[in-house]
Amino acid sequence: MAILLTDDQVAQARERIVQVAERQAVERGLERISMHSIAQELGWSATALYRYFENKDAILAAARTVSLNRLSDRLEEAFAGPGDIWAISREVGRAYVKFAFESPDAYRLIFALAQPDVSLYPELQEALARSRKNMTRYVERMVEEGGLDADPVVLGHIFWASLHGLISLHMAGKLGPDAPSFETLRREMMRRIVQSATRGRRINQEL
Repeated sequence: MAILLTDDQVAQARERIVQVAERQAVERGLERISMHSIAQELGWSATALYRYFENKDAILAAARTVSLNRLSDRLEEAFAGPGDIWAISREVGRAYVKFAFESPDAYRLIFALAQPDVSLYPELQEALARSRKNMTRYVERMVEEGGLDADPVVLGHIFWASLHGLISLHMAGKLGPDAPSFETLRREMMRRIVQSATRGRRINQEL
């Protein structure tokens, strides 16, 4: 007879499962992890996992949801900070980079090419929508208050794509020994993007 678990015990067990899946997804690749590999690391039987998740995709969707919400928490905290929009945009960028470097497994899982079908997991859909909003809403204020001539959704995605590309190159060790530092490249990249979006005037702001 199965032992009845409290809500807290279920939540703690799910958290442990998600943490293992997050790490294995990076170390082994999404296609090489399984209910068995997760259970083995936990010291459980594979059958025990089915008390908490219906299959591997559900575990990975939960792991990605947790990671996305952690990232959104950081970005929202930075967005709510003091200062003008230029100070806020700097803090949002730094928060994004800090999350990526402090939680590389979570970051890589968020952007892994192979992902469960998002439409099957409402909580993951919500986390994705929240994260995408956080990638553009500070840019809306940059356009409104900073004198930028750009569609904020387009510009926000340009910032996001550029920063993600630089982070990915850095994580993969593809920035050669003669390359400028990561931070130099980040600042210069953002400065040039902002400069291209000004309305015919130079904006000298560090980003």
